[in-house]
Amino acid sequence: MPAMRLAQLRDTEVAAKPHEKMQDTPLKQHMLLQTISLASTDDARAAVWSGILGAAKHLGKKPPLPARQRPAVVQLRQGTSETPVYFIGAGLYELHTAQLMPPQHSIFAAEIAWPAPWHDAAARNDTNATPVLEDMVVPYVTALRAHAGSMPCVLVGYSFHASMAFEIAHQLLEIGGQVDLVMILDAPAEYPLPHKIAWRNLRNTWMPGASGRAASIAARLAMSLAITRWTLAVAGRYLKRRFVESVWRDPGELTTKLDTLGRPMHWPLINRLYDNSLRSYRLRRLDCRGVLFRADRSEDCPAANVDYSLGWADLFGKGFEIIQVTGDHFTMMREHPHDQNLAREMSAALDRHCANPAQCATESQAIAVS
Repeated sequence: MPAMRLAQLRDTEVAAKPHEKMQDTPLKQHMLLQTISLASTDDARAAVWSGILGAAKHLGKKPPLPARQRPAVVQLRQGTSETPVYFIGAGLYELHTAQLMPPQHSIFAAEIAWPAPWHDAAARNDTNATPVLEDMVVPYVTALRAHAGSMPCVLVGYSFHASMAFEIAHQLLEIGGQVDLVMILDAPAEYPLPHKIAWRNLRNTWMPGASGRAASIAARLAMSLAITRWTLAVAGRYLKRRFVESVWRDPGELTTKLDTLGRPMHWPLINRLYDNSLRSYRLRRLDCRGVLFRADRSEDCPAANVDYSLGWADLFGKGFEIIQVTGDHFTMMREHPHDQNLAREMSAALDRHCANPAQCATESQAIAVS
């Protein structure tokens, strides 16, 4: 089912808003980085370290790191496969997931420092000066086209990066690139506002012919009550966050995402950029295959009819799979054993799709959607 926009609810961990990636502290990220094996390249580790050091300097009220020219595409894991796999974003958990995958996969990540004017526009809440999604992904498209050339490739996007990967795939195909597969890590195709999600689910609950638990009047009333409770809880968390921001002048959680001036960005500003980028975006069918790795979404808004594809089913012209993984939106990449389960399922999906796409639907335990 769709998720709510991030600018609405930064501090809640409801699975209905999967692109809200709650960042860990620089110290916690430093500790996890120590466990990363040397299978990744120096450039990949440097990309992660730069973000951690930039955030640490900000917390210490020191000048930002000097801007350095770093490669836009870094290798997360060396492998033997001829089909490169590209994560969108070179964060700590992308690096961690890549390290857990078997060595046959050649895994990279595209990481672009966002322009300082975007950062400043988000801080001013100047929507018109922030990029739409089509413009936001252009630097990624340029970097991936230069790196992959005409070779078939696989794109991977976690959370909001899934929307970016989807649009990047469109633009790569338009300029002659080859995208064989897009892997979506627990993200919906669209992000309606919370009240629109609740209203849609209420309407569907009372539509004639509603099936499942909502078939009887009593069940429909129970579902309506559950939706109302969810809506009130969402509104309460939103009001609490706004109170904290306005009264305590809390800028929100600091992340390791740096702009082109080396300044780390606070999560609400990243959130705002994500939200604004979708203001005029229109989904259209993509001429490749897709796989959705769906986490436990028990905190989504209750619904009589659950869309297990999260809205992606009709958007891939060459087939679509749904693979249920363990853990929720956050723990699926961050905690044992969920992180290992995800890496194993991703590797199996890559093997199926890259070796013999025609066997994908028959050999997989996933839900296949034609």
